[in-house]
Amino acid sequence: MAAGPRTPVLVGVAQYVGRENDPARGLSPADMLAAAARGAIADSGADAAGAIDTLVAIRLFADSGGAFPSPFGSYRNLPHAVARRIGAHPRELIYGPVGGNTPQMFVNVLAERIAKGESDVALIVGGEALRTQARAEKDGLTLDWSEDAPSDPVPYGEETRYASGHEIRHGIALPTSVYPLFENAFGAAMGWSPLQHRAEIGHLMAPFSEVAAENPFAQIQTAYTAEALVGPSEDNRIIAYPYTKRLCANMFVDQAAAVLMMSTEAADRLGVPAEQRVYLHGSADTHEKILVSERVDYATSPAIHIGAAQALTQAGITPEDLSYIDLYSCFPVAVEIAAAMIGLPTQDPAALTLTGGLPYFGGPGNAYSLHAIADVVEHCRDDAGAWGFVFANGGFLTKHSFGVYATTPGYSGRSDPASYQAAIDAMPSPPFTETPEGEGQLETFTVVHHKGAPMFAIIIGRLDSGERFLAQMHTGLEPLMETPVIGHRLRVATGEPNIAALI
Repeated sequence: MAAGPRTPVLVGVAQYVGRENDPARGLSPADMLAAAARGAIADSGADAAGAIDTLVAIRLFADSGGAFPSPFGSYRNLPHAVARRIGAHPRELIYGPVGGNTPQMFVNVLAERIAKGESDVALIVGGEALRTQARAEKDGLTLDWSEDAPSDPVPYGEETRYASGHEIRHGIALPTSVYPLFENAFGAAMGWSPLQHRAEIGHLMAPFSEVAAENPFAQIQTAYTAEALVGPSEDNRIIAYPYTKRLCANMFVDQAAAVLMMSTEAADRLGVPAEQRVYLHGSADTHEKILVSERVDYATSPAIHIGAAQALTQAGITPEDLSYIDLYSCFPVAVEIAAAMIGLPTQDPAALTLTGGLPYFGGPGNAYSLHAIADVVEHCRDDAGAWGFVFANGGFLTKHSFGVYATTPGYSGRSDPASYQAAIDAMPSPPFTETPEGEGQLETFTVVHHKGAPMFAIIIGRLDSGERFLAQMHTGLEPLMETPVIGHRLRVATGEPNIAALI
């Protein structure tokens, strides 16, 4: 079946990685993004730079809340900086919001805009130069990454506040301390002992590292054994139980990617070869209850289940039809819960990633899934008619975006996310109290470490009255990591922070 003139199509993809011995190592973020952009345009087989009317840049970590500030200046308008470097003159320059879901979200949004005639040729770029930044700071170098522009970029959507003040006071602030809460809940729901749980995590993620070792765009091409991933050592310290350093996303990378999209009419006009075209057949964008303390539970994800089902149904396929899959993998539990919610088997973990995952391939901030999309496009091109699937995640397992891809022409439109988000919003959260007193049971936990030593535990519990609460523990931490404790009795007292103890 031939595609209609307004059918959106992905026509060009490219990836970039900086190497230690690469003469180009040390590129600024804008230069890296421009290199990927030029690669995507070249990949399309068309001279398309002058035709780009919309350019989206995924938000840099330096502009995402202060965790990784740039000491070398900032861009007033990053999309403009990229456009200037590649000789493009888009009428719309968009700078995305915070979230690892945003690369796939923008593919979904731009496909809809192209289908409606609001855009004809659109480019998405994203990446990070945190590796260069860290090394320059260590070596005492001064770089100039500041750049002015005639105007500010167009923002998209509203920024999400992922944690309340009460949550932050109890340690729910950094992803490395929050995702283990989901991990321990998932392990308990599976009936795993702590020892078995760690073994399962290792067996899941070791094949990811093997995929990364063979990926030419991976930042660190090293394959690890399961034991080397989960076993604490001097260079693999526990960050927050049960996660060691090698189980956490590696943000200190020099990586960038770009995706070029067009209407079929534009692709025909510009001469894009048919074999370069990949179509978005299904999409969805969902979110959980935003605050961690409001989640329905910690071992499942209603928003992933509903969003994935929406995208697959729109494409007219089932999980069994998927040949090429990339699940967001900032931490193992993102893969575990996503696979369970989507209905994907985990017997062959390597089948769940194309890049090798954020801990091993690399986690370029909010932009990781742009690499996943690029890999899916290339795999679909090489296997005409096969189905590809991307799951992207942002926040604390909070926001989710999904895309289903194939070389077969087609696009059925983007369903209004509100139409299926309503079912998630309607799910009741447990009642919550900031001032708990009395006895209850442990719902989930993690033990936060510093330089490999346990410091304190973050506790999520439920009072006998049914109210959920947050607390910390500062003593008796070893039993939490050695024996199954979720569901055990505890006592909590109100304070700053609230303090809990097992009984």
